Amino acid sequence: MKMKSISCLLGLLAFAALTSCHTSHTTVNTNSQKKLPSDAAKIDLPVSEGIKDNFTNFVKLGYQKGEKVNDFTLYSLDGTKYSLSEILTSNKPLLLISGSYTCDISRRNMPDINLLTARYKGKINTYIVYTIDAHPSDIASPYSANNRVDIASANTRDHIEAQQAKTYGERKVLAKKWQQQNALTVPVLVDTPTNDFWLAFGQAPNMAYLINPDGTVYYKQVWFKFSDLDDSIRNWLHTQPKNTTSP
Repeated sequence: MKMKSISCLLGLLAFAALTSCHTSHTTVNTNSQKKLPSDAAKIDLPVSEGIKDNFTNFVKLGYQKGEKVNDFTLYSLDGTKYSLSEILTSNKPLLLISGSYTCDISRRNMPDINLLTARYKGKINTYIVYTIDAHPSDIASPYSANNRVDIASANTRDHIEAQQAKTYGERKVLAKKWQQQNALTVPVLVDTPTNDFWLAFGQAPNMAYLINPDGTVYYKQVWFKFSDLDDSIRNWLHTQPKNTTSP
């Protein structure tokens, strides 16, 4: 009788382990299968983990050099679907840059972002991802250590003001306004209502990632910096084998 009980217990444990493994497997990369969010979808409003340790935690977050990026899907302002795996089939490196309407840093970098896009047209794929707003006028900034509204001085100077988007539709409206006011030549993708891109890539306002065609991180910036990023792109292109095939 005792042996039978032990046998039953072992069987239950084995079943539980198999069930656990199955659940874990089916939840991997579900973002790549998501449909276009509705405009009414509510936006999550988290606080960035990057502000910990006196704002030094950003470097620890997100993907690091050499790490494989999980597949994801985002949508453009007109609802066009963009998946990482599909973009990388072009066999070109992918440059992803984050920003928002009230982020004074990303606004300042717009001319350089446009310049990079023009300089490496046809050689790399570049997209900007519109994320949670950095300095909304109505609620605390996601980067506020004291949970207060934090209006950037450059926003006051430039008469930039906006409330934090509370729905996916409101986020799209801000992204469109941002695109038009800054004459962006870069395709703009909109982060999900649950901020999947922002959470996965590092929770900073103006990040930049250069991703290899195999999906691994070649170069990462917590804060976009033109000169270093330009050098990194040049280095990547320089390491590629030359096409010696005759026309």
